[in-house]
Amino acid sequence: MTERTDDVETQNEDETEHEERVYSPDGGVVASTPAASTPTEAGQQLTIGGDPSQEELEPRTKRARTEEMDVSLLQKGGIYEVQSESGNIYEVDVASETCTCPDFSKRDPSGGCKHLRRTDLEIRSGNVPRPDGRLPETMDVVEQLSTEIRELEQEIEERVEQRRKLETTVGVLKEFSIE
Repeated sequence: MTERTDDVETQNEDETEHEERVYSPDGGVVASTPAASTPTEAGQQLTIGGDPSQEELEPRTKRARTEEMDVSLLQKGGIYEVQSESGNIYEVDVASETCTCPDFSKRDPSGGCKHLRRTDLEIRSGNVPRPDGRLPETMDVVEQLSTEIRELEQEIEERVEQRRKLETTVGVLKEFSIE
């Protein structure tokens, strides 16, 4: 079974918006993006993994990274529950990029509130299930850790060899030194 894509029309107070929704084989919404007039508009997505120097300038991203929050998948299709540091619980919909927190509902910040940003970060990090409900791929993590172990073992071997050479040099210097 393959992913299904539908154009969905939503009615706001002032205008009608079109968005494209992508469904997983089990029927959950994998992604939902507003229909855009240009390809670059359609391709824009929320991300926290961008340039760190620019992230440091964005207070919501900084708080998303540093504040204590618990993120859990509430419903397939990208509905997550986020318990914030204050103890409040908010519902984040990553498909429509919305949150029930006051910051989002009153200000609608560009790039989303800290809860939406943290949810995005947790999904990309593989700390919570993906929007389709599947668990993160663990093979990538295993491969990454195995590579790091091999690199550390190689570094240890190089340092042991360097130590052996230094000890030999010290031995020669001691042998020929005049006391």
